[in-house]
Amino acid sequence: MKSLWYYIMRAYLKVGLFFLHKKITVVGKENIPKKGAILFIGNHQNALIDAILIPISTKREIHFLTRASAFSTKLISKFLESLNMIPVYRIRDGISTIERNLTIFEQCFKILNNEGAIEVFAEGNHDLKRQIRPLKKGFARIILGTLKKHPTLEIQIVPIGLNYNSHLNFPSSVSIHYGKPILANNFINIENPDLRFKAIINEVSSALKKLTLHIENDENYNEIIQKLENLNVDYTNPIKTNKLAKNIKVQSAKAIIKKQQINWFTPIHLLAKINSVFPLLVWKYLKSTITDVVFTNTFRFALIITIFPLFYVIQSVLIFYFFNINYALIYLVSSIILGIITTKTMAVNL
Repeated sequence: MKSLWYYIMRAYLKVGLFFLHKKITVVGKENIPKKGAILFIGNHQNALIDAILIPISTKREIHFLTRASAFSTKLISKFLESLNMIPVYRIRDGISTIERNLTIFEQCFKILNNEGAIEVFAEGNHDLKRQIRPLKKGFARIILGTLKKHPTLEIQIVPIGLNYNSHLNFPSSVSIHYGKPILANNFINIENPDLRFKAIINEVSSALKKLTLHIENDENYNEIIQKLENLNVDYTNPIKTNKLAKNIKVQSAKAIIKKQQINWFTPIHLLAKINSVFPLLVWKYLKSTITDVVFTNTFRFALIITIFPLFYVIQSVLIFYFFNINYALIYLVSSIILGIITTKTMAVNL
């Protein structure tokens, strides 16, 4: 029953992401093992959106390691747990809470031994910077602990690069690049483990740097980004973008002037905004309250899967009440079509 609920919610969230993004491209799905224990490890730049994009792009049922602060109430905890989310406690949650991770790790050992899949963002936090930050040891500890209990179990790591052409704006496009699986057993010595886990961390980090844009140079980060954008780079193509970034010094810093094209769908975009005036007012207020900008698209997504459809349903009910079912259905279908056309044809903006 729990799995059925998981797949229903996954399908619903997939629809929500369809309306959030202009385009979602998945590359390397053939690299995902169809069975066996897996750790999906991705870069983390876009808060909750990162976590959702992975399960909607693979058929594997996934458990998520999620920061414990998200489990703020019993009701929320039950809901998140029903979606296979597992709380992970950090020092900022209080020293006394760290011991709870021992129970969490035991849960992870069991999932992997049952040939399940776990999603981990090994950088430990999110950041808008287009680079792979130093990876934390948590995922390696989970692997070591599992192999100590189940030494014959094979554990594969699938690195994932999440690439957004814009992290904050709407409607952005995203590519999900699945790298070749890494057999974790080759990097873990059960009898005499390196508790720094240097080998496996370097291997995973190196793989991630090929699957997403990685700008190593912090000192000149902003300058490099500006030059890339002057070249009208496509961030959703990490292979090409990484090559450009490495040779950026020999590239011209002059911006490529693009001819402004007429968007013939603009009247439809305007009609869609008029039709969604109340949800857009809610978004305008909500956006002003966001303290961490990385959560911008997370909150936008929350409205797309709740307030927007609820508003259209209420409007449809009112039309049905004052007119008839035919007009109500025409309005509801028209609202959905307006939403699709707007998302897929609108230029990226705030």
